[in-house]
Amino acid sequence: MKMWHAVALSAAVGFGALAPAMAMAGSHGVSTYDVEGPCYLQLVCPNGSSISCSGTWACSYSPEAGWISCDGAGTSCGGDEW
Repeated sequence: MKMWHAVALSAAVGFGALAPAMAMAGSHGVSTYDVEGPCYLQLVCPNGSSISCSGTWACSYSPEAGWISCDGAGTSCGGDEW
């Protein structure tokens, strides 16, 4: 299993206060984390680059698989976008 350097996740609540994501679900041994929006995600990839997104409704990420998604649009450390 690869070691991911850092994951920053926060959900904006009220006027700029931050709260951590609290929901977690697993699939095939890879953890996926979800948070209600508004939210901001940043994942630092093993090669030192980082990916980020912000969402109004919902954000998800999987540090083990190396991807993040906000409001259904996502990106991976490998450069894939959807």
